[in-house]
Amino acid sequence: MSKTITHDGVEYVAKTHVDEIVRQRIAKYSEKLTTTESQLAEYQSRLDEASAKIGLVDNLTSQVETLRGELTTANSRYERHTVISQYGITDNGVRDAVEWAYDREMNGRSKKDRQPLSDWLQNINEQPDTAPSVLRPFIGQQNTTEQNAEASAQQASMPQQNQMPPQMQTQQSLSNTPAPPAPPASNNGVAHGQGTPAPNDLLSRATDPSFYAQNRDAIRQAYYSQNGKTQTPFKF
Repeated sequence: MSKTITHDGVEYVAKTHVDEIVRQRIAKYSEKLTTTESQLAEYQSRLDEASAKIGLVDNLTSQVETLRGELTTANSRYERHTVISQYGITDNGVRDAVEWAYDREMNGRSKKDRQPLSDWLQNINEQPDTAPSVLRPFIGQQNTTEQNAEASAQQASMPQQNQMPPQMQTQQSLSNTPAPPAPPASNNGVAHGQGTPAPNDLLSRATDPSFYAQNRDAIRQAYYSQNGKTQTPFKF
C-alpha cells in the first residue's frame, strides 16, 4: 500500500503513515529526554559532591586561619614572656601585670609613639620613677640582683687573691715555727736513741778535741769510774 496519494495535483500522506512518523519522533524525543535526565541526575550528584567538598574546604580553611591566629598569638606571648623574664620577672601574676600595664599605656598613645615591649621595659627599668605604680615594687630587681651577685663574686675572689700557694704556706709556717732548743753540751756528739757510749769508747775517743768538748762530763765520769777514783773539784 502506498504511503502517499495524489489528489488534484496535491500529494497527501496516508494517516497511518503520519501516525507512524509521529510515534517514531516521540520515541526519539523520549529517548533523548531520558538520556538527558540521567545526565542531569549525574551532574546533580557531582554538584552535590562538589558542594560538600567545597564546604569541607571552607571549613578546613577556616580552621587553618584560626590556627594561624592562635600561633601568632602564642608566638607573641612567648616573645613577650622572654623579654619580661630578662628583667628578673618570672612570677605569672607580675608578668600579667606587666603586659596589662604595657597594653594600657600603648593603647593610650598614637601609633607613631608606640614602643616595643623591650624598649618600654628598658626605659622604666632605667627610670623606675616613670614606671606604672603597680610595677614599681618589681622594677630594678635585675640590677639589684646583678649588684649582689657581683659583690658576692668580689668577696669570693678576695681570699683567693690573698691566698699563697701551698708550698709558700708550708715554708712560711716552717719559718714561723720556733726552733727546738739545743741539747745540753754534755750530750753533743753522742748518738741519740742508742744510749751513752761505753766508758772504754768514751776514753778511747777522748783524744779527739771535738768529741772531748762535746762529751767532757761523760769522759770524766768514765775515767774516775774505770780507775776507782773520786771526782775532784778541779776540771781538766
